[in-house]
Amino acid sequence: MNISLKSKLILAFSLVAIVSISSIVIYANLDSERQLNNYLNQGGMYGLGNLVQRLENYYEAENSWDGVSITVSTGQGGKGGNSQRRNNRIALVSANLEVIKSEIDTFPAGKTVQEHDLKDSLELNDSAGNVIGYLIVENPSSVTMNDLSPFISRLREVIVVSGIAAAIAAVILAILISNQLLKPVRALTIASKKLSAGDLSTRVTVKGTDELAVLGRTFNQMASNLEALEERKKALTADIAHELRTPLAVQKAQIEAMTDGVVPLDKENLRIVKEQANLLTRMVEDLRLLAMADAGELKLNLEKIQFDVMVQRIVEHYKGQANQEGTAIDVTIAGDAKGKFVMADPDRLMQIMHNLFTNALRYGKKGGQIEVVVKNNNDVIEFSVRDDGQGIPVSALPHLFERFYRHEKARNRESGGSGLGLAISKKLALIMGGDLRAANDPRGGAVFTLFLPNLSD
Repeated sequence: MNISLKSKLILAFSLVAIVSISSIVIYANLDSERQLNNYLNQGGMYGLGNLVQRLENYYEAENSWDGVSITVSTGQGGKGGNSQRRNNRIALVSANLEVIKSEIDTFPAGKTVQEHDLKDSLELNDSAGNVIGYLIVENPSSVTMNDLSPFISRLREVIVVSGIAAAIAAVILAILISNQLLKPVRALTIASKKLSAGDLSTRVTVKGTDELAVLGRTFNQMASNLEALEERKKALTADIAHELRTPLAVQKAQIEAMTDGVVPLDKENLRIVKEQANLLTRMVEDLRLLAMADAGELKLNLEKIQFDVMVQRIVEHYKGQANQEGTAIDVTIAGDAKGKFVMADPDRLMQIMHNLFTNALRYGKKGGQIEVVVKNNNDVIEFSVRDDGQGIPVSALPHLFERFYRHEKARNRESGGSGLGLAISKKLALIMGGDLRAANDPRGGAVFTLFLPNLSD
């Protein structure tokens, strides 16, 4: 049987309220007669409740009736109602049936009474429940439990009716509270259905700071992330189509020109076709690499590598190209970074470094300077490459490592690459336990920093 959360909440609230109210009603019914009987037995029917209590306390304190007084001032009030005392005269009798004090002529002090004389007397007890005496009331016109039975019945009826009314009110309150509590849940349910149907712009209104409000904010964040992911997916599809279309169009045009005899079928024209084919191959391989990394299927051959030696190798590789362009490469390796090792895939690490140097040469000033710095910072090796170009627009920094992103929309593939190099480098750095970040240097130009965990020797 399927029961809604609303029904469960109403049943739970109602059950707690009904059980609590029923317990009170049952206890009140059972205890009312006992309490009334105790009150009568303690002199309440004669207005002598306080006197009985005072006499019992006196005996407890003195362990004797010597010096006791049975006179009660009509001004004394309080629980038991001494101010309600009737004009009956009284006599105090000890536990061995000897009259101690008396206002009754037929029971003078010192007289021994009979058992039948105690028929309507009030029994006095110590704290342990032992009989310590009796209080005889002259001509008692007492109220008995039988006389009070109609009152007790009526009292029980009132208690039961009050309990039923309270239970009904509790159920109504349970329904109102459940509706209020479930309002955010219903809103989340409706929004979730819209989201699952493809409406990624749906959001819920969030108020307060309780757990349901946190759930609502989490839902909104999830919806925002899904919407952004969908936008990136659409943009990625369009970018891939655009990137593949250009080399394919060049190939097609070149082949058609050679086929139609517009250009000769020679090595030079075939070289153009081959270059476009190589470009397509590299692009497809880059996309395959990113897909494998996203799926967690990219296998790395991790080795212990002395990082400063790797840096010297990559710098030597690019010195020739830099010299041709009149660009100087300035290398600084901090003392605490020399001889340090990292755990990385040498080929993939070299791939990241190649990408950083290629970007620095491409976007730095011709005849300028590339600054390479290696340092050890809190057991993390930092490898930074800074060019002296125009830097990165602030609006482009958050998107720099996205696939196919170019902050200069007019830049073509030859001058700006495929737009996958930084995305691949970032992914590889993360897989190797590090990170790759970009920023603008205060002195000018862009600086890319690779972070890798430093292995202890």
